[in-house]
Amino acid sequence: MSRTLHLSPRSPYARKVAMMMLEKGLSFERSFVDLGNRSPEFVAVSPIGKVPVLVDEDGTTVIDSTVLAEYMEDRYPEVRLRGKGWEARLAVRQVEEYGDHLADQAVALFFAKQRADAAACAKSEGVISRVLDMLDQSADATGGPFCGDFSYADCAVISAVGYLEIRHGEGWKV
Repeated sequence: MSRTLHLSPRSPYARKVAMMMLEKGLSFERSFVDLGNRSPEFVAVSPIGKVPVLVDEDGTTVIDSTVLAEYMEDRYPEVRLRGKGWEARLAVRQVEEYGDHLADQAVALFFAKQRADAAACAKSEGVISRVLDMLDQSADATGGPFCGDFSYADCAVISAVGYLEIRHGEGWKV
């Protein structure tokens, strides 16, 4: 059995998992999911209909990007991307959360624009600006990757900024 990552190409959560897998040197097949029309085969591996989902070589099925990252770090520890020791892991996890929140707000902004909800747009734009400012300061302080060495935190932020640019243009840069 091969390793399969079920994903939507635009999903920042699936993109950060794919990036982590590539950094770890793990081979995998991509199974693209149409989130507007989830197939019965996909729902069989993800009853909640959420991407990403990994079906590993032994049949182990793992959902949710954060759970997947923890699983991969435990199961495939070579090329540590979540930090060594509790302090490094905490730093990675916190920056990952900033990246996830940035992605969440980019999604919220997309739907607020679809509804022409000016108040919701302003709220999401404010959060996005604050998170990007904080990430910019963090990147300036480290002079490179957010947590010292390239980590899953960087995967999360890169994916979120990429999604933000896909949906809302290139005016949002860290």
